[in-house]
Amino acid sequence: MPKSLQSAPPPAVTAPEEGQHPSGVIQARPTRAVDVFLRYLKAEGVDHVFGIVGGLLYPFFAAVEADAEICLVTSRHEEGAAFMADGYARVSRRIAVCAGTSGPGATNLLTGVACAFADGIPMLVVTGQAASHALGKGAAQETPREGIDIVDMFRPVTKYSAMVTSASSLAQHLRRALRMALTGRQGPVHLNVPVDIWEKAAAEDWFDPKTYRPETHAFDRLAVQRAGDALLAARRPVILAGSGVGLSGAEQHLRALADLLPARVATTPKAKGVYPEDAAQSLGVLGSAGHREARETILGSAVDVLFTVGASLGETSTFNWTPLLQPAETLIQLDIEADRVGRNYPVDIPLVGDAQSILVELVYHIHRRIREGSFPSSTWNDAPPPVRGDARYDAPDSRRSLAVPITPERWRVELQKVLPADAVIFSDIGGHMLFNIHNLVIGAGQKFVLNMGFGSMGHGTVAPIGAALACPARPVIAIVGDGCFTMNGLCRRGVAPTPASAHRSPRRRFGVSAPRGARQVAGRIHREVGSP
Repeated sequence: MPKSLQSAPPPAVTAPEEGQHPSGVIQARPTRAVDVFLRYLKAEGVDHVFGIVGGLLYPFFAAVEADAEICLVTSRHEEGAAFMADGYARVSRRIAVCAGTSGPGATNLLTGVACAFADGIPMLVVTGQAASHALGKGAAQETPREGIDIVDMFRPVTKYSAMVTSASSLAQHLRRALRMALTGRQGPVHLNVPVDIWEKAAAEDWFDPKTYRPETHAFDRLAVQRAGDALLAARRPVILAGSGVGLSGAEQHLRALADLLPARVATTPKAKGVYPEDAAQSLGVLGSAGHREARETILGSAVDVLFTVGASLGETSTFNWTPLLQPAETLIQLDIEADRVGRNYPVDIPLVGDAQSILVELVYHIHRRIREGSFPSSTWNDAPPPVRGDARYDAPDSRRSLAVPITPERWRVELQKVLPADAVIFSDIGGHMLFNIHNLVIGAGQKFVLNMGFGSMGHGTVAPIGAALACPARPVIAIVGDGCFTMNGLCRRGVAPTPASAHRSPRRRFGVSAPRGARQVAGRIHREVGSP
């Protein structure tokens, strides 16, 4: 028989590959709820997740570890994971993600989340939960409404806290959480997810971020123009910059306004460095451990117009709400939250909105007025430049001392010499914090980070790790006291002295411990400089 007419041998029978239909057609794996979740995170710029793996959150962690675009950073304690996420968000100005399993894993996150809430730091907190079919039956580490309700526990320290009850609703909950975390005054949000939901099939419920959380930059333009006219007419204008300047990314616009008027500028302790402290118009810090020039200028009778930007005017920046802060003529207060404006002092011109948006409009309005012939009335250029220091604490002998151990003043001088121009400097909480506020000089391009809102010891030991991951090209420096380091910096014998391990993403860190004696120096500053 001709070969062309012969039957071909039957093909060999082989088992279908994973994901392949017996017919040979490749079948797309059903989209899991966790896949949709990670897609939303990556669209928001999330490239690190901080946490500790636990059984009731294992599917989430496994998906993160398998994703080539997200690095999983594990900590020794969930508080450290939340602090690292906090540091990451403060420096990157993007939302950060931390996660912990149900029960104690979730409660261990609370202090770090509260720290972020107090300072308006965007953070997504993910916690585990018993399987949905076991809820209410007493499952291991279950946190039901009838017992230890973890969702309610997070509500006072988040802008949104909810349990996800189905795979189909996960994306909707996530969109709402991200929208609330990133709009208005930013802050942490919390989602509690039963363990069985992550791997369930879910529809491709996908919205682009700009379609579910549109950015809003609304403000009262007429009020901004009134503020601009008042600043132009002021003879001794002063700007008090709060942490809202840094959160909004408005540092350059603040400098432009100060140069244009010109105006003297002080910062609150928490906002130290948002205006360069080596600039000619800088008054330094007003408030706890602050500077004489700021105190005497603002609380004296010289200021006719005071413009507060992103400052809540709380206890630490107002000397226990002294009435001396009220200027001779006009108080202008800008804050993103309306309920903070006029809360502690009567305000003549209230401005509600994003600091960067309003400062841009304000500078534009003043430029226009100048082109029309209205020139600034400020007389600061005729006054001697401010002297940041305080003669009582200059201690020239201590700055030059060769004593061992090193004096705090000499330590500060030597550290200042080697601080890189783009350094990110974290200070932990305690006596050394007051020393750092008063003595360090933060220049343009540098960033000073202090969690003064909640005042969590141990934050400045761990949060710099998150910051280093967020900006690997910048040197990150942690200045911590012994008590803070004991909380989050120590390790067991034989274990590397780092409170975290970054999977697939090694980074270097540089830490500095505060010298002996800083607490005593800070005590004097707090007693004498910290009160009018």
